[in-house]
Amino acid sequence: MTEYGRDSLWKDTAGIDLTKARELTARLEKRAEAPDEISARAAYLDLLGIKAGDRVLDAGCGSGVVTRAIAERVGPAGRAVGVDPSASFLTVAREIADKSPAGDRIEFKEGSANALPFSDGSFDAAIAVTVLAHMHNGAAAVPELARVVRSGGRIGVFDFDADMTVFTHPDRELTRRIVSSAADAVAVDGWIARRMPALFANAGIRDVQVRGFFPIDSEPNGFYMNLAERSSTAAASSGAVTADEARGWLETFRAQLADGPVVAGRLHLFVWGRKA
Repeated sequence: MTEYGRDSLWKDTAGIDLTKARELTARLEKRAEAPDEISARAAYLDLLGIKAGDRVLDAGCGSGVVTRAIAERVGPAGRAVGVDPSASFLTVAREIADKSPAGDRIEFKEGSANALPFSDGSFDAAIAVTVLAHMHNGAAAVPELARVVRSGGRIGVFDFDADMTVFTHPDRELTRRIVSSAADAVAVDGWIARRMPALFANAGIRDVQVRGFFPIDSEPNGFYMNLAERSSTAAASSGAVTADEARGWLETFRAQLADGPVVAGRLHLFVWGRKA
């Protein structure tokens, strides 16, 4: 039986120490700086209708990238609240937020997206970004997001589809085996994004809409370039490919990268709607 999420860096982060948290949050901050990530973030916050004066929840906030972007939009009269199960993540997120222009509009609180530590109707909007695919029973977070939003408030989820990952590579058959195997290994629920519209509807969210984004890297040290190494390692450890196949595949990928730009990226879906 497949052990989904066996190699996920992001599951079960509640107990990680500060050293590990700094390593992981550095990855998140690096990803956040990529042009495709910046444009996607601006687009999905636009679609969610974040405006001045709003009180907005960022569930599973990690390093607080999205929380900070929300804080800039809600203005002095608004509030951005980031929740994460990892106290160490929140320590780093607070350090970064305190250096940002809108840090005084941000609150951080320890808690799980599956059991949010807020009363019903506490927020004008709530969002979870690349969180639920790494959670055990991430689907349970959708009704929780709806619960803590007021009537007429907005809910959004931005998450990836693990099978829809691309790498420039000449070996199609081997690349497909690596991508498919890694999709199951690096995410607990790599298909949750494609189920999200139905999960929203079942949670009583109205006017559900979906938009696709496909952030890519072509820089040697980009987040998705690093995913190539993680994917080949995960595929070998699961037995989907041999260690020699994984090594050779990665060497070819790196050789192409040395010769010129290649593409590495993954499909993300943003699903949003309004609470009745």
